[in-house]
Amino acid sequence: MMKSSTNVEQHLLLPHCVYRAHRVWWVHLGSSLSVFLGGLLVLLLLKSSRFGLNSVGTALPGWRCKRQQKVIWCVFQGVSANVSLSSALQEWAVKVISAQHLSGQILMVIFFCFNTGSFLLYLLETAKPVEYCMKEHDVSLLTELAFNMVHLLHFGLRFLAAQDVLQVWVEMKSLVDFFTIPHSFITLFSRRAWLGLRFLRALNVLELPLILQILGLLRSNTSLKLSRLIAILVATLLTSAGFIHLLENSGDPWLEVRNSVPLSYFECIYFLIVTMTSVGYGDVHAFTVLGRLYVTLFIALGLGIFATYVPEVVEIIINRERFSGRYKDVDKLHVVVCGHITLASVSAFMREFFHEDRGEVNIRVLFMGNFCPDQELEAFFNRWFMNVSFYQGSVLKRKDQERVMMHKASACLILCDRYATDQHNEDVTNLMRVISIKQYCPNTRVIVQMLKHNSKAYLQNVSNWEWSRGDDVICLAELKLGFMAQSCLVPGLSTLLTNLFSMQGAVEVKDESWRSLYKEGIYKEIYTEYLSSAFTGLSFAQASKLCFLKLNLTLIGIEHQSGKEDFCVLVNPPSHIRIKKKTLGFLIASDAADAHRASFYCSVCHRDIADISRMKPCKCENVTIASSSLLSLSARQPSLGVLTSWKEAESDGYVSELESEDVMLDSTGMFHWCNPIALDDVSLTRESAFVLPLNQHVVVCLFGDEGSSLLGLGDFMMPLRASSLTTPELKTVVFLGDPNYFRREWPHIQYFPKIYFLPGSPLCTADLRALRVESCAMCVVLSTFSNPKHVESSMQDKETILSCVNLFHTRFSREATRAQGLPGRRSSYGYPGPRLPEASQPPPSKGTTVPLLVELVNTSNVQFVSNVEEFKSSATMTLTQAFAVGSVFCMDLLDSLMAATFFNANVPNLINTLVTGGDTPALEAQLAEDNHLREGTMSLRLSTLRQRSKLAQLPLDDEPLHSLRCITYEDLFVQALDSLEILCFGLYRLLDPPNPSMKRFVITTPPGDLSLEPADRVFCSVPFHQSHLLVRRRPQAPEPTRPTDEPQGC
Repeated sequence: MMKSSTNVEQHLLLPHCVYRAHRVWWVHLGSSLSVFLGGLLVLLLLKSSRFGLNSVGTALPGWRCKRQQKVIWCVFQGVSANVSLSSALQEWAVKVISAQHLSGQILMVIFFCFNTGSFLLYLLETAKPVEYCMKEHDVSLLTELAFNMVHLLHFGLRFLAAQDVLQVWVEMKSLVDFFTIPHSFITLFSRRAWLGLRFLRALNVLELPLILQILGLLRSNTSLKLSRLIAILVATLLTSAGFIHLLENSGDPWLEVRNSVPLSYFECIYFLIVTMTSVGYGDVHAFTVLGRLYVTLFIALGLGIFATYVPEVVEIIINRERFSGRYKDVDKLHVVVCGHITLASVSAFMREFFHEDRGEVNIRVLFMGNFCPDQELEAFFNRWFMNVSFYQGSVLKRKDQERVMMHKASACLILCDRYATDQHNEDVTNLMRVISIKQYCPNTRVIVQMLKHNSKAYLQNVSNWEWSRGDDVICLAELKLGFMAQSCLVPGLSTLLTNLFSMQGAVEVKDESWRSLYKEGIYKEIYTEYLSSAFTGLSFAQASKLCFLKLNLTLIGIEHQSGKEDFCVLVNPPSHIRIKKKTLGFLIASDAADAHRASFYCSVCHRDIADISRMKPCKCENVTIASSSLLSLSARQPSLGVLTSWKEAESDGYVSELESEDVMLDSTGMFHWCNPIALDDVSLTRESAFVLPLNQHVVVCLFGDEGSSLLGLGDFMMPLRASSLTTPELKTVVFLGDPNYFRREWPHIQYFPKIYFLPGSPLCTADLRALRVESCAMCVVLSTFSNPKHVESSMQDKETILSCVNLFHTRFSREATRAQGLPGRRSSYGYPGPRLPEASQPPPSKGTTVPLLVELVNTSNVQFVSNVEEFKSSATMTLTQAFAVGSVFCMDLLDSLMAATFFNANVPNLINTLVTGGDTPALEAQLAEDNHLREGTMSLRLSTLRQRSKLAQLPLDDEPLHSLRCITYEDLFVQALDSLEILCFGLYRLLDPPNPSMKRFVITTPPGDLSLEPADRVFCSVPFHQSHLLVRRRPQAPEPTRPTDEPQGC
């Protein structure tokens, strides 16, 4: 242990020492306290006097200066006369020291340097005693005085620029000045130096991050945060060491015998570091009572600060090393994925991108997000370290784009937050990412997810956005509602299309039940390949039969080129269109290897090969062998599913007699249109709804309220009002929900015919009975829930599930429909429109199952609308019975489209052709201009635009398929193409008995040897000129129905 000093230090007994043998540290400390407390008292008195004068003036408006108040009034007048001068000085001081001006920034750097110099002088002075006598003024004292004059100037500028001088007086910078400046003047006159509280200048380290930011050395948020944390730690350590040094070297002032210990400043720093790390060697410790008391406080407070900040600093430093690098592998293809990066979105993307059915994918995925990944996300990246890297940054910054070599990336994929509360803001954020990428890397392909349909229109105005380069947008809300709308026309179609556009992989089949047939079809997907020269000159029907019979593939469409640069996707095109050389075909196959056979098939070499697995590329000339992956980036067609030139169709005699049908179309020719009608004219009551001749209609249940996000019901109505549908095929649509919500949706759908609205609740059985939901073609339940992040997963679909339960267990007793009309809605089709052919069928019996299509936010909630035990045994939602029969849909099922679009640039065009009913650039331009459809003038051009194939579902025991007398699916496929030009691609078959509810499941592209059943229904594509086949029916008995006492399920 170190020896304590005597009562009086020897250096205080020197002859030149003033007040020899006495310590006068209290004079230095008292000067600082008197300046601070005295000034504080003056400021409080001035503030109180001003408050008193204002109170008197408010209470006595006519108050004037009187003789006894003359002094006070004159002072008040003098202050008022100087208001303008004070304001001018204040404005000048603000401009001088404000960091928003260059002069202020320069002064801040200068003042920081002087503060640092003062602290360095303190470090030099710590080698001397805490208090000592000066024979004459030395250089250190004069330097300190000069620095303190600068500090005093800085304090004066801050005080002059302050809005609240009292607040400036008690702030930390001012307190440091009060306890460091006055005692230097005491030293000047008394020649008695005291080290005092000059170590408080160490708190100036807290200003270091701001100074570095002004100098341009800190630019990222991470660097700024790191510098602030380090500054707090260093300032705490240096200031605490100064306190320990002062207390230990001064000793306890109340003792007669001094107990001071000569500790150096660096020994104090060492002592505190050992203390806060909980090591406690004991070689240095506090001896004085005051020192031990301060150490106690430091352990209680300072140790908590260090324990909190040190791990955070270490984590930032480690993460900066891991996630702030650059991608340097120029020899390997890579893609950049940014936007909404979460564990759920990343895992879904990776599952589809590297699916085994795609074969070997030698592409590295670089995820970029402006955050540090949490432990779960980091663990996921570590599992995929061979294929994935994460970089912390933002694509809005050019330097971050350079880090991931954006200009050399195969594509940049931007993911969106589909549960965002503010959907417009989410789309605008992704739009800004597109603009930034296209500005710095104009040739990089961009695929972006968006939520709202009208957000797509803004992309047309983005510079360097080129459809021909493969740039594309996936609108989730549009596709979700399009899938569900098509299922209203073709029950089960949403399940079939989802299975085709997502990678499921082969599943193990353990039984011979309906599940075996369903599971055989779910691992078939759509691929694109350039058809070999063996297909050149064939009609589509001939090419499709060749693929089906020889290659075990289903050709559903082609990319047709009508000009040099005009392309369009045609599904089941008419017979006058011939396959050209290097035509891109859309094929349904089990994997990419099977689909690739269409690119090298040779009619000479492969004609007699029975085992297609032995089929290899031959050496014949003029045989096209090319994969379409990442190659088919042709110019985007001006229309989808129709011929790009209507003159071509006319010249070939492709003019249907249906063109003479009296219809009104919009200006794009893609949709049925009517004059906009007020919402009140289509609003119903229960009584008026009951007398409507509603049968085979569509009931849409909405749970939105006045504050809910809009679903965009225009996207739902477009497929239901596609111009390819004839007037008898248009189903009446009745919406049920909150009028405050529907009023916000109405302007976007008011120009579609045959729409009604019933104010009410989908949970109200009386409202459902009024709409005759028991006789509808489909009852759709849409969810407006948009923020499931802070809600329990089971509660995200509570209203939807309650609606299902209500419909499952409600018994409907029907009466004959009264064919009465209501005054109100008018349209070009009359009121309420032509009766559909199905309306002539006898009304179903009591208790018939309501055909349901339910949207779920969370896929796990399918357990509430499906068998619980079945859900437990199923790995995913796609393997449940509820999904197999086409009763549920979830936006999560669309995650696969980003990866599918990257590998096949024409997939979005095919989806738009099959699902949206006519999403064309002309439509997008129209919606971008005024977000409304306009009336079109009927012409040969608009009539020709209607002539595109449509998806339908035909019963096998009814015309036109009944007359074919087919036994197997191969017979049906071939004869339907030969005789009717109808392309079949699936079956809708009844579940295994007992099946009292007569539910059906989807069989996607069945094998050719599958035996047909009389009750089967066929998914098919029907050319427009064969639309008359959809209304030709032979009389038949209604399907058996379940007993009324049987419980219903989805």
